[in-house]
Amino acid sequence: MPHRYSLAARLAPFVEAGLVPRIPTAAQIRQGELQMLPYVISSDATNELYYAGTPLGHPVVRQPVLLGLIGRDHLETGTGFAAKLDSVIRHLHFTYHQGMPVWDLQVIQTHPGGLAALRAETEAMLAPTTLVHRARRALLGLIVADPDAYLRLFLGDDGYIARAERFDYPKPSEEDAEFPPEFFSVIDFVNYCAVAFPASVPLHQVPQRALEVVSRRFREGKRIEWLERDPREVARRRAARRKGNGDRAPVAQTV
Repeated sequence: MPHRYSLAARLAPFVEAGLVPRIPTAAQIRQGELQMLPYVISSDATNELYYAGTPLGHPVVRQPVLLGLIGRDHLETGTGFAAKLDSVIRHLHFTYHQGMPVWDLQVIQTHPGGLAALRAETEAMLAPTTLVHRARRALLGLIVADPDAYLRLFLGDDGYIARAERFDYPKPSEEDAEFPPEFFSVIDFVNYCAVAFPASVPLHQVPQRALEVVSRRFREGKRIEWLERDPREVARRRAARRKGNGDRAPVAQTV
């Protein structure tokens, strides 16, 4: 399926900043998206701690609510470039991200004026003056345990938005990322795709190639955790292990 956007146009901010030396082909991006898919659907259960105790926080309840709020873009996987800017902003606000949400911020940066739109919407959510924003802020409080603290992480001179404007992104190791480093950010992903996959795949080889790339996670011996147990229990166990190992606390816990 061809892309509904120009990769060169969307990646231009990162090319101009010297962060993307080579634009991958559409086929390379598709192969990367397929390889990343099992990691995406096995979501980071650690984040479930930040929904605990809210009426709509459990994933079984939360996901249909988000689908109604965001629309079909909520089901977008892969780069997220096909999603509308408003959809990505709502996803950021209503889906708790432990640490700086680098991937989504970079997707927003590929939209002209994207970060400015995110800043304006975040400020409106923190101090709602319209009926729409008051309703959204009330809904956010039913999903995320401490919504104001989470929203404030985006603002200020050292907030997520200002850092993104400076192209000041953390490394995967600094964010305790669950994904492989090549899937941590848009920049990492496109640079990986440009060298890891063939620029084109003959039609008769597509099924075999698709199976090869999508099976990577399972060949590494990893599972889809939310299919096996309550994600909040997974989150509690991970948090206990981190505390026992002396790992640093998640960012939002210190806010």
